[in-house]
Amino acid sequence: MRYLTILAALAVAILANYALWCAPNRPVPLEPPPGGKLRSISFAPFRDGQSPLTRVYPTPEQIDADLAVIAPQVAGVRTYTSLEGMETVPELAKKHGLTVTMGGWLSPKTVINDAEIESLIDLANRYPDTITRVIVGNEVLLRGDLKPDQLIAYIRKVKAAVKQPVSYADVWEWWLKFPEIADEVDYLTIHLLPYWEDIPASIKASADHIAWTHKIITERFPGKPILVGEAGWPTSGRTRGAAVPGRVEMAQFAGAFVRLAEEKGFDYNLIEAFDQSWKQKLEGTVGGHWGLYTAERKPKFLLAGPVVELPHWRDRWAIAAGAGLLLFAGALAFAPAAVPAGSGAALAFLTQGAGSALVHAAVVAQEWNYYPQDVALQWVLLAVLAVLTLALTAGFVRAAVARTVTARVLAPGALNGLLKPGPMDALERVGTAATLILGVVAVVWSVLIVFDGRYRNFPGIYMYIPALGLLALGWLRMIRRPAGMSRGAAFAVGNLFGPAIPVPTGAEGRLTAERWIGRLLVAGAVLTVVAEGVLPVDAPLRGWIRGTSAAPLSAIEWTHPNCEALRWALLQLLLAVPFLASARLVRDLAKVTGRR
Repeated sequence: MRYLTILAALAVAILANYALWCAPNRPVPLEPPPGGKLRSISFAPFRDGQSPLTRVYPTPEQIDADLAVIAPQVAGVRTYTSLEGMETVPELAKKHGLTVTMGGWLSPKTVINDAEIESLIDLANRYPDTITRVIVGNEVLLRGDLKPDQLIAYIRKVKAAVKQPVSYADVWEWWLKFPEIADEVDYLTIHLLPYWEDIPASIKASADHIAWTHKIITERFPGKPILVGEAGWPTSGRTRGAAVPGRVEMAQFAGAFVRLAEEKGFDYNLIEAFDQSWKQKLEGTVGGHWGLYTAERKPKFLLAGPVVELPHWRDRWAIAAGAGLLLFAGALAFAPAAVPAGSGAALAFLTQGAGSALVHAAVVAQEWNYYPQDVALQWVLLAVLAVLTLALTAGFVRAAVARTVTARVLAPGALNGLLKPGPMDALERVGTAATLILGVVAVVWSVLIVFDGRYRNFPGIYMYIPALGLLALGWLRMIRRPAGMSRGAAFAVGNLFGPAIPVPTGAEGRLTAERWIGRLLVAGAVLTVVAEGVLPVDAPLRGWIRGTSAAPLSAIEWTHPNCEALRWALLQLLLAVPFLASARLVRDLAKVTGRR
C-alpha cells in the first residue's frame, strides 16, 4: 500500500508539472492585421558575432538572404546607417520589391558624420525609386551627442542635395523639447515605445497610449506629416511596471498597433526585423529581443495565426519531468530503509517542482546573456543551484526518516543505519555553502537592481529553489525538532542540511555574517518595492535611490504594480528567513551544549 501511495503521488506530480508548463503556453488566437503586408520594419542585419561595436559587419550575401526572409511580410525597410555594409541595401531591396527609408547615423565624431552624410546623399541620388525618404540622425538629441544647431546643419545639407523627403528621428517628447527641428524637416519621425515610457503602459493600454501621444504631436505640429519610426515590444527581459515582455505580448502589440495605424491613417515602421544579440551590452537582455524574427531568422509568430509563448515547451517539460524523476530516485537511494508514504508523496512533488525550476533557469540563462563573461556567470549560478537542489533533496530524506534533527549529537546511533552517512554528510556541507553563495548573490543583485536596475533582469528564476526549498525543509525540521529546540532554530542555515551540532569555536563570525545577509535581504525587498514604483512614492525619494534628478518636491508618482518586482521582493523576504534564524540557532545550541 505504501508503494502504491508513493507511485500514485509521483504520477499526480508529473501531471501537475505538465499542467504548469501547459497553462502559460496555450495557443493565443490573433486577429489578423489589416492591409496584408507590414508597411516597414527596422532592418539591422547583424548576426551573432557581428556588431558595430566590434566593427564586424554583415556581408552582401547575408543582407540579401535576410531581405529574402522578410520580403513576404513587409513592404519596406528602414536602415539606421548608410555605411557599415548597408550601402548594398537599396540595390538588394529593389531586387526583392522593397522600398527603403535610408538613415544616416550621427554621433559626436565629425569625421564619421561627414562620411555618413556623403554616403546617404549618394545612395539617395543613385536609387531615387527605391529610397523613398531619408532620415538624418537617430535619437541624437536624446543621447546628447549633438546640439540642435549642429543637427540642423546636417539636415540642411542633406535637404539641399536630395529630392526625397528628409526627416530626423527621436522619441516623441524630444520633438516637444526641440520644436525648432520641426521647421527644418519635411516630416517628423517619432518613436513610440510604451515599454520604455517613464510610466510604462501595459499591452492592453499600449494602443491608447500611442493614439494619445500621436495626437499630442499632431496638435503641436499641425499640417506636418508624421512617421512613427519605431514602435514595438520586446519578447525577453525585465518587466517595467505594467509592461511585461513576451512573445504573446509582442504579437498582440503588433496586431493592435497595425490596426490602429490603419484606423487613424498614419504611416509607421515597426522595430525590428531580427533580434540583435549585441545590443544586450548596451540595454541588457531586453535590448537583444525586439525582433519579429529570432537571431536564427525564425519567425516568432505568424501575423495571421495563433501564438505560443514557448513553442517547444513540451520538450522542456519532458526534460524537467525527467530531471525530477532522477532527483526522486536518487533521493530514495540515500535511504535504504523505507521512507514513510506521506514523505514519499511530498518528495515526488518537491522533486518535480525542482526539475521544472532548474529547466526554467537554464532556458533563461540562454536568453539573458550574450557576452562570454555573462554566460559564464549564469552557468556558475546554475551549477550552484543544482548542487543546492541535491542537498535539499537529501536533507528532506534525512528529516523524513530521522526522529530528531540532532540525532547524531544527542543520541548517537539513533538513525539505526537508515541513512548512508558518506554522501549525506558531503551534501550537508555543500548545501550550506551553496546557500551562503546564493544568499550573497541575492544581496549583490538586489543592490544592483535598486541603484542601477534599468537594464537588469530580476533574478527570481534563480531564487525559487533556495527561497521555497529552504523553507519547506525548515518546516519539516520544525515538526520533528527535539525537545528544547525552538521553532525558529529549525530554519537556520546551519541546521537545515544535517543534525544540529554545537557551533565550533570561530563559527560565530559566520553566523553573524548570515544574520547580516538576512537583514540586507529584508532591506533589499523594501527598497525594491520603492525603486520599482510599485507603490505611490515621492518622486524625489525614488530619484535619490536611482541617483537621478527628481521631480518637484510635491510630485507623487502613481504607477501600475510591477508584479515581477513584487515577486522578487517576496523571494528576498523568504530567503532571509533561514539567515535570520541563525540567531535562534546560537541560543538553542548554547542551551544544549551548556555554552554561554
